[in-house]
Amino acid sequence: MEWKETIRTDVLIIGAGLAGLKAAERAKRYGLDVVIVDKSTGRTNLSSVAGGAIGILAGAWQISNPSTLRSLTERGILGGAWEIKYCKDQRMEEITAMEEVPLQDELAEFGCINPRNMKTYGPNIRMNWAATGPLYHYVQKVGCKLMKFFTVTDLLKVDGQVVGVVGFESRRGHFMAINAKAVVLATGGAGNCWARNNTPFRSTGDGHAIAYRNGVLLHMMEYESFDAWIIAEKGVPNYWIPPSYGRTMGNVLNAKGEDFLPNYIELGPKATLKPGDPFHIKYGAPVIDNVAKIGRAMAMEVYEGRGDDGAILVDFSNVPDEAWYSEPKGIAFLHLMRDFDWKKKPVHMYPGALGSYGGCKITEEGETNLPGLFSGGEVAYGEDLKYTNVFGTRAGRAAAEYAMNASLVEPDPIQIKEKKDYLEKFLARPKSTDGDPKAIRDAVRDLSMEKFGVLKSEEGLIEGIGRLGELRKVASEKMYASDPRELRMAFEVESMFDCQDMHARAALIRTETRGVHNRLDYPYMDNDLWVKEIRIRKVGDEMKLFTAPIRRGYVEIPKGRFPIKGMEKK
Repeated sequence: MEWKETIRTDVLIIGAGLAGLKAAERAKRYGLDVVIVDKSTGRTNLSSVAGGAIGILAGAWQISNPSTLRSLTERGILGGAWEIKYCKDQRMEEITAMEEVPLQDELAEFGCINPRNMKTYGPNIRMNWAATGPLYHYVQKVGCKLMKFFTVTDLLKVDGQVVGVVGFESRRGHFMAINAKAVVLATGGAGNCWARNNTPFRSTGDGHAIAYRNGVLLHMMEYESFDAWIIAEKGVPNYWIPPSYGRTMGNVLNAKGEDFLPNYIELGPKATLKPGDPFHIKYGAPVIDNVAKIGRAMAMEVYEGRGDDGAILVDFSNVPDEAWYSEPKGIAFLHLMRDFDWKKKPVHMYPGALGSYGGCKITEEGETNLPGLFSGGEVAYGEDLKYTNVFGTRAGRAAAEYAMNASLVEPDPIQIKEKKDYLEKFLARPKSTDGDPKAIRDAVRDLSMEKFGVLKSEEGLIEGIGRLGELRKVASEKMYASDPRELRMAFEVESMFDCQDMHARAALIRTETRGVHNRLDYPYMDNDLWVKEIRIRKVGDEMKLFTAPIRRGYVEIPKGRFPIKGMEKK
């Protein structure tokens, strides 16, 4: 591997999604040199393909209205869309409630058209390119340097302080170091560690793994959100059906033709239970408030033998054409299903990984426990775009203020050589069947789906951790790379091992079911024992897991155990 150069800058941003771009924009305001690196094109980031909104779309929202702020904060703490009920940091939720909409509106300053309704303006399947696209061009226009196809593989530290990173260009294979006063980790999540997922191919948890290996404190790694609306037809990719009005009119059925969702979700008082009614009318509750429950319900039906070929069925035959054509997301569905006669037969579906709640434990300003390292977006606090927008912005500001008062510390050349040697061992190995990085990657993803998927148990987690260790041992001895692109995949596989090990071990400790974390052997939410978070830190060569109380505020948390509907009998 050819050594190219050391680049020097004030602030380095790792990742060109919404968090990274917002961090870069904020840091550039301070008149600093800012470099953004992305291991792909900078366009194919998690944020651009996200299907959610960045902030509340209600025009009546007012920052001066205390009751509205309180309700937004409570929504985050009590679950809202993704339902990690009572186990979120109440201070972080309050900050998000205060800043999500002003920062969303601010996107108009960077060229975003109507930032409160970007899902209408964005292209099909990549709705939030309407936000990240203009910002992607803006940060380069104001002088931020974007390095594409650059894979960061490790941090550089001097006396415990982060002073830059090392990595390589995946097109030419040049190994490089980037020396920086401050580094912002904004690498996104780890959804592609599962065989079924709704994330870009490069979402392999690199940031989580790099942080872990360098002693960064991580938390909430057991929480992985699973999206229910992923097609499970034989020979068809994991296509995601966008959240259109037509989708809400589909009838979700098990193999017996039964509507099973009433067994798992809390019905509203005006629920019609009429087939073909939109979800919010049929069940009397917004679909956005039942995302985790729908995924759990689908998985439970399959687990208990009421699935059809390992999936459930969604019947769209009753949906009128005008419902699909009423919005771009519905048209996107029609394009996806153009070779499938969905008017005559149901579509098979099963949940897939969507996003990581867990990641770097950060302060309100995006600081990690390592001096000089900041973090925002899905690799840090929160799974969806409002957190990405808020804490990406805060991390960029804090990194800039840190850089303004710091000197550029020269990295240790011996440390750089050691990290280069780590990569070259893959290039030096001969090709072998056991060492094929793609085959190992596929094995990790399949294992994750089987043992660390929507539904978990003590027996399955222990078995999965053991099998993951066996795969890792083979990879450590035989995994090879014959070119820079294959080297990138080998590095991603190494990241996947760390991510899935942390996820599984944290899930094993959390002996309850809460939101997206489902334990078949503990079918209840336990507020007496588990209103706390699991934290992880590497000490020496060991993974240390311990618990800490959730930071509370004014939202009261009831005591007791609360059975999970649809699981309580099990």
